[in-house]
Amino acid sequence: MSFCSARPAFRRAFVAALACLLTFPAAVSLSAQAPVATFHVTTRIVVLDVVVKDKKGNIITNLSKNDFTVLEDRQPQTIRTFEPPSAHVMPPDTANQLVVTSAADLPKIGDAPITILVLDELNTQFSDMAYARHELEKYLLAQPDILKQPTALLVASNTRFQLLQDFTQKRADVLSALKKHFPEYPWKLQQSGKSGPGAAERIAQSMASLLQIAEATRGTRGRKNVIWVGVNAPGVDLVGADPVTIKVMGDLTRRLTQTLLADRVTLNYINPTANDSSTVGLMVGDDDDATMVDTDPFGADVDFNQFAPATGGQILFSRNDIDAEIKTTIDQGSNYYTLSYSPTNANEDAAKYRNIRIKMSNPDLIAVTREGYYPESANANNSAADTTLTEDQRKKFLQLDLSQAATSTIEYNGLPITAKPGPDAATWTITVPANTLSWTPRTDGSLFAEVTSMSVAFDKPAKDGKSHLLAHQAKEVQAVRKVGEAPPDLVEFQVPVTIPKGAKRLRFVIRDAVSGKIGTADAMLP
Repeated sequence: MSFCSARPAFRRAFVAALACLLTFPAAVSLSAQAPVATFHVTTRIVVLDVVVKDKKGNIITNLSKNDFTVLEDRQPQTIRTFEPPSAHVMPPDTANQLVVTSAADLPKIGDAPITILVLDELNTQFSDMAYARHELEKYLLAQPDILKQPTALLVASNTRFQLLQDFTQKRADVLSALKKHFPEYPWKLQQSGKSGPGAAERIAQSMASLLQIAEATRGTRGRKNVIWVGVNAPGVDLVGADPVTIKVMGDLTRRLTQTLLADRVTLNYINPTANDSSTVGLMVGDDDDATMVDTDPFGADVDFNQFAPATGGQILFSRNDIDAEIKTTIDQGSNYYTLSYSPTNANEDAAKYRNIRIKMSNPDLIAVTREGYYPESANANNSAADTTLTEDQRKKFLQLDLSQAATSTIEYNGLPITAKPGPDAATWTITVPANTLSWTPRTDGSLFAEVTSMSVAFDKPAKDGKSHLLAHQAKEVQAVRKVGEAPPDLVEFQVPVTIPKGAKRLRFVIRDAVSGKIGTADAMLP
């Protein structure tokens, strides 16, 4: 792996690039959502998705709870829940049937995993991109007409993170989207290489794209297997960095890492360049505690590759069989155990990385899972309500969440919302299931749920690609349940809209103030 130098010019460029990502495309006035009174639960639950293989690489699916020992910072933990791979399959009555044709169908699959294919055109040479596309097409052609997992195809380019194909099991649809897409020339890469403002902007873009995947799929219960094909974004060496850079990188890295883990996103990174073949990022089966090294993988530098082993994935370099590696990675991501435990360490230091290891009763088996986590006091899923951050930092994270959801072509399903015209031309009604919102008690015994709403008008449908934002409005709104009132099935929020001349599409964004969950809904205009 190669890392960018921590030269002051590069560090300043990264902070500037990140600040740009944290700013909405048009002027927006948003107050950071103040933390609300909540009941604090001291018991933290850590959930691990674990793939077990033998030394030949065969996936093992017939183990029991007693075959696993979980260590956190070398201390044994009590496994509270255990699910075998058979608990994460597609519904049994839908075998070999078409179940998913869009993200709206994902609730039908329960705890089954999903696959997210990403083509990185931002950091990859044009020739390597062509090879990667060829290998992905080769993989898809070898699959059945109905894919075993719901699959989405996205592309990270110079200017955007775009959905090419929504979640579907139709192999033909994914193939069609891949063939229709013409890749952008990587001009940011050509201009900046591995240093300078362009390189800083590319790593900031890559991290923001990965964060967007996690937040957009938060409402999907099963594991999300991300297969990122391309050359990694340049890294940032934090040794000797100034305090501002260390703070910015630390906050973003902790948030991204914890969000990926909390939302069960596993990153697998495949580099298509033709160098020496290697595979890294696998946890080895080693029962010798003396060989375990407890470190923070993001303590000295931040490299995009590191998010793969940190989330239980792997990094594949320079393979001439990328199609086979994609298949192997998807198969591994589909056959996993889920374990949970409550850590014995009650320290809530959000900056202290907790290292995780799994020992197998059979030393010939290898367990692959996340490397560790930052404690939940880092408030990764809702930085806008994190009291460890300044008000300005909370405001910027809120802006990042809303701006990404508003301008994305990806459907966010953290909150399942629907939109319809409201009582007048300047208002739309947004409906949210009451049990998906966070209800906070007041002193008088009533309950309220607070959300930030945003309506955005565009000049083109999402499927047409580069649409332009014409207008938007943001507002904080509340729903109230009176004392003794039965909980409703649905909650309606009245959201203001601005529909300028030429507007063809509206996107609505609703963000829960407590949980940070986001839902989006799109509506076409006549």
